[in-house]
Amino acid sequence: MAKTLTEKLCKNDWKYTLCNWVWTRPNHKRYYRHIRIVGKENIPAKGPLIYAANHQNALMDAMAFVSTQKHQTVFVARADIFKKPFIIKLLHFMRILPIYRKRDGGNTYDNNQETFDIVDQVLRAGMVHGIFPEGAFNPRKNLATLQKGIFRTALKAQEAYGNENGVKILPVGLNWQNPRKFFRDVTIVYGKPIEVSEYFSFYQENPAKAYLKMQERLSIEMRKLMIDIRSETHYETIEGVRETFGYDYAKATERDPDNPKERLEAEQDLVKNLDSMAVKNEPQIQNLEQTLSSYQNGLKKSGLRSWLLRNTKIPWYELFEDFGVLALGFPIAVIGAILGFLPLTLAKKYEKLIKDPQFLSSTRYVVALVVRGLQNFILIVILLLTYKSIIQLIFLLALIWYAERVMLFYIEHYKRTMGKWRYFWLLRKQDTNLSELKEQREQILTIISKF
Repeated sequence: MAKTLTEKLCKNDWKYTLCNWVWTRPNHKRYYRHIRIVGKENIPAKGPLIYAANHQNALMDAMAFVSTQKHQTVFVARADIFKKPFIIKLLHFMRILPIYRKRDGGNTYDNNQETFDIVDQVLRAGMVHGIFPEGAFNPRKNLATLQKGIFRTALKAQEAYGNENGVKILPVGLNWQNPRKFFRDVTIVYGKPIEVSEYFSFYQENPAKAYLKMQERLSIEMRKLMIDIRSETHYETIEGVRETFGYDYAKATERDPDNPKERLEAEQDLVKNLDSMAVKNEPQIQNLEQTLSSYQNGLKKSGLRSWLLRNTKIPWYELFEDFGVLALGFPIAVIGAILGFLPLTLAKKYEKLIKDPQFLSSTRYVVALVVRGLQNFILIVILLLTYKSIIQLIFLLALIWYAERVMLFYIEHYKRTMGKWRYFWLLRKQDTNLSELKEQREQILTIISKF
């Protein structure tokens, strides 16, 4: 007798685990330049557990969980993508259930009841649920008001445990360098778990009161794990300063800018202080806004990146080393460009058809994943039929797998090298525009160093 969907989701699926470890995780890592994880030790070994994270990047937000922890997490996604039978079957295999929103029309409570019941059974079976409690895509680096659905779900499942420890909510901060762009960095921060049992007595007395208390607690905990810019009026200025000078501020406050935890803490402090400035000192934030705008335009005009201006000089031997790396890496980069041409080109083509910006990264990822899978399968079959030497096969298979990623790092290294070369010559020429940029940089650093 075939198992129901609920029965399948209440147990670990070996096929899901195999697919995750062999295909999903490795390809997810290929999408980013660096994936940094903080607080992984805070993840409970087993459920019942609810992951609660901010939501900026559609499917890629869920992939951040799937690819960085061992649980088989059940998610919910907007119901309008559950249309074709094949898609429904695929989403169910990925442990994703439909959720209807008010904007979709109809009686959302009745439509969602089946999903709520399945999630409840999943938690009562000691499994894991993932949810984005903001309730909708939020493109900005701040935490929107949390919806109450997560607390209803958690407390209902807690009924099986009463006042004893049972269901936990684990706050998560997803910090994307740029959620819409390929080959950027992401820092995933797992916070301390919240015991739902702490709020069960309030729930028995007054559910609405329990929801409010949990909403306040979870909001506080999630803000500790992410960049949370509160100013609406000066959002772009604050984000621009954080993005451009976060490294410098971390150094100035004696934190290691290459340590993801310390870098995040430094940027959180910087954002908090700039938010305060936006409220208490409007003339100063406007001055900062004007200087930053002029600085960014000057960098663009000069073809430079801000990080270059941290250096008082560029040694010639450093440029020699950089060009040497480019020369040595060129053959593998060419192979990577050939292997990556079809997946990356088709992904870029399909993303143009996407009207909703939150799905750009997801579309790019899925298309490249499918195309690369088919391409690699064909190449592996050809190699197996052609080569008899095990050593040659291992070398060529490794080349297929890593060459594309080497190519992406090669392109990044090329851009950095060309930037350093340009900066080297502008320094030698004593360029007046460069001198002005350095002055503006120092002005901005002086303002933020007062904190």
